[in-house]
Amino acid sequence: LSLQFREKLQDVLPSLPSQDDYFLLKWLRARSFDLPKAEAMIRKVRGALCFWGDPAVLGRTWTPVPPQVIRKYMSGGLCGYDREGSPVRYEIIGPLDAKGLLFSASKQDLIKNKFRDCELLRHECEQQSEKLGKKIEMVMMVYDCEGLGLKHLWKPAVDTYGEILSMFEENYPESLKRLFIVKAPKLFPVAYNLVKHFLSEDTRKKVVVLG
Repeated sequence: LSLQFREKLQDVLPSLPSQDDYFLLKWLRARSFDLPKAEAMIRKVRGALCFWGDPAVLGRTWTPVPPQVIRKYMSGGLCGYDREGSPVRYEIIGPLDAKGLLFSASKQDLIKNKFRDCELLRHECEQQSEKLGKKIEMVMMVYDCEGLGLKHLWKPAVDTYGEILSMFEENYPESLKRLFIVKAPKLFPVAYNLVKHFLSEDTRKKVVVLG
């Protein structure tokens, strides 16, 4: 099946960040091994392929440089690895001033910044694969929701976050191992209901609320 998929993608394979079976299988699994749907999915996001794997994205020369407000106030980063060697990223949601960020930077700036975060994680998976001698292709996410409040439910902020989730679903299929929600307040179910429709059913199953 993967051989058939590879043959259908001969014209775009050179532009993909990876051409191995592990990478192609992600797209097949994301569409339940439906070849036409998987092919349509990968062709749909070809506009982002120039961004994937670009060394400038991973280095300090990345352009355009994120506005200072994003670099200063967007929290989160790599905090270690799980027992199997998968990267673990920790995001602090509560103190984030979503309205302030969107008044100080454009929505596209925020999305591009998240693209960069995803590329750094993908690159980290590649490095872990080389280091451990086995394929590492998924990441663990931890969202610290302490302080989550009504200010985070501002509609433009919810819409922007929805676009970021859609970007992740479309461009990085089968890349999330688990998403742990910690320190979730009583408002969390309301916030989650506003964005969960941006997530595939498989991704929703990977969300674990620890309280």
